[in-house]
Amino acid sequence: MYKNIYFIVIIQLFLFPTSSSSVRFGHEVGSSSMDSTHYDRRVAHQQCSSNSETKQLHRASFWVAIRSSSALTTNSSNQTTLIPFRRHLIINNGEDRLVTRASSNKTNVSNATNSLGIDQATVDFIVDNQIPGNLTVYVQVIECLDCPYEVIAQDLSSTQVLNLTLNTKYTYRIRIELSNISSCLETLTVYEHGRYVLNVQNSNVPSNNSNSESGLKCLLTSSRAANNIYTPLIFGVVALLGLFIFCLLAQRMKLREYLNNLTNRCFNNSPTQECAHSYDLQACPPATTICQSGLDSVNTIECNANGSKLPTMHKLSHIIVPRSKRLLSLDAYRGFALIAMIFVHYGGGGYAQFEHSSWHGVTFADIVLPLFVWILGASLIFSLKNALDKGVSRRTLLFKVIMRSLKLFIIGFILNTRFKVDLNDVRILGVLQRFSIIYGVIGIIEVLCTRSRQYSLTASFTSSGKHAPTITTTTTAKSERAKRVTTVFRDISNFPLQWLLIIGLTTIWVLVVYLVPFEDCPAGYLGPGGLHENGKYENCTGGITGYIDRIVFTNEHLYQYPTCQLVYGCKLPFDSENLLGTIPAIFLAYLGVQAGRILVMYQSDLDRLIRLIAWGIFTTAIGVGLTSGTFIGGPMPLNKNLWTLSFSFFTAGLAFLGFSIMYILVDKLKYWNATPFQYPGTNSILIYIAHIVFATYFPVQWVVANTHIAHLAMALWGCIFWIVIAYVFFKKRIFLVL
Repeated sequence: MYKNIYFIVIIQLFLFPTSSSSVRFGHEVGSSSMDSTHYDRRVAHQQCSSNSETKQLHRASFWVAIRSSSALTTNSSNQTTLIPFRRHLIINNGEDRLVTRASSNKTNVSNATNSLGIDQATVDFIVDNQIPGNLTVYVQVIECLDCPYEVIAQDLSSTQVLNLTLNTKYTYRIRIELSNISSCLETLTVYEHGRYVLNVQNSNVPSNNSNSESGLKCLLTSSRAANNIYTPLIFGVVALLGLFIFCLLAQRMKLREYLNNLTNRCFNNSPTQECAHSYDLQACPPATTICQSGLDSVNTIECNANGSKLPTMHKLSHIIVPRSKRLLSLDAYRGFALIAMIFVHYGGGGYAQFEHSSWHGVTFADIVLPLFVWILGASLIFSLKNALDKGVSRRTLLFKVIMRSLKLFIIGFILNTRFKVDLNDVRILGVLQRFSIIYGVIGIIEVLCTRSRQYSLTASFTSSGKHAPTITTTTTAKSERAKRVTTVFRDISNFPLQWLLIIGLTTIWVLVVYLVPFEDCPAGYLGPGGLHENGKYENCTGGITGYIDRIVFTNEHLYQYPTCQLVYGCKLPFDSENLLGTIPAIFLAYLGVQAGRILVMYQSDLDRLIRLIAWGIFTTAIGVGLTSGTFIGGPMPLNKNLWTLSFSFFTAGLAFLGFSIMYILVDKLKYWNATPFQYPGTNSILIYIAHIVFATYFPVQWVVANTHIAHLAMALWGCIFWIVIAYVFFKKRIFLVL
């Protein structure tokens, strides 16, 4: 196996050369528009003196170039005027600029792409000689909701050429005015390495085009075809689907057993024997065994009732470990979420779909973390019920919950200090810190309010958790009918106190967000500040959510590169793992708790699937309804940065439905044995920490050519690498406990 790994590494080195002419600094691990949940190369640049020169190369100052028309034919006597763009204070990698500076030298279409990087295209504005007077050019980023036009050039005449280098991840609306009287509008959707020409002409006849007005006419043409950046992604998806289908067929054909038998015959190995002991990863381990953590894999039917210890390692050298009693679909679901997170953290090939949304809206990258939160809640029920059945004292359970929460918070804080940092401005919040708060709150509520008998389908309970006696009726038919109706909702009605606490906590979030004003910002503001709403609330980034963090932690201890910087030009720091947003995240985790109760209380596959799918449809509908069906509007838009309640409902629905599919394939039909996702899924906390710590170490990641295909291959390789490491840990029975 190790020879195969080395072989793959050598092939990748040959496929992706690392010469200085084709490398991209700062993108080998993640795009700069990623939020705090990934390794951020900019932090390394700021804190490591050896990278200071590289940092200066990619400090983005947003400029456009205006040059005389003679620059198209000569290189010597041209004049270039640089106009500052409003968002020039934003620091980002060069590839994530909205408008960047272009060369004023002679342009040759055949080699125009030499100076263009990934996701960049150029547009030349050419003014017709018949237009009297000078023009003013405005630009608006369509993804910047309710943002104003910004002036990028003034006094543009027919003797000049305006050249823009645009980030192709965004769509632009160009407005060109002549003496504030006549104007033309043009929507620019440009593609990577494309070269475009926008001719501004005089129109004596009113145009029927809705994008233009009387007086001026804009005509956009392409002088060079753009690249199709999605070809590598399509091939990658097809290859992964083919590999998955092959694994399913190999499992159905028992290819692994055939290869094992063939190997034994060829090398005269003694046949493997199945152990009489069922190795359960949730079995209570001896003191010398490293086992799972509460966050990591308390998702299963845990320790054996007799508390049997594992056999010693030397007695298991030639023994096949049979499938344990774990709920493999939940392990596979966790493993899938972890690998998806690694793919996103390692850049996702540089595609916008695998980057976090600028503010409102949702992308694939925004969904990954909520899946973990939902799985955290579902996992908690298995460990808690098992502990209650064994008679573990509540004091002991509370102590374990508190200690695990503290350990998670400390580990998350340490990960924020993995470079040379000043403790005066180190970031305090983070992903594991949010996990620790969620786990602590949900764990304490469940430990204090849950009784083992509440998981019974035949008992009824009051809000205090006490058993309510069943009222007998004289009519047997009515009694049976009432029993069937109440049994359907026992997974909800048996836990009234827990639901009241969670709903009360969520109500507090709604009241604070929508009713509490602060400083010069109105109550209910959910915007990013900056240019949003024409800059009316420039210093209100995140509304009351951001304000609370700035009061509690101060600006120095918050995340300095929020996703709204590039598009909205917001200046204040904002932490996507904020304090107030933890409340809707707790609600999402509790919806995961509901899924765990369904899996524990109902033993029929049909009963489980009906409820899981029903919850998925119900919560998704609520999430979309709160946005008025727009995702980015309505009374409560989907927003991962704020973690709005609509975002919790929507992602919970996706989690319910996604797990239902996984449950059907793995546990019901048994078409799939959860390979390879079960390996990282059973050791997720260890793999999560390792993939961050070793993100910049070879052979996990290295600098590759600055293309989508190279970055996509690098991200996929990072996923494969950690799957292999998780497989090794699984075979060596190494599991992290907190």
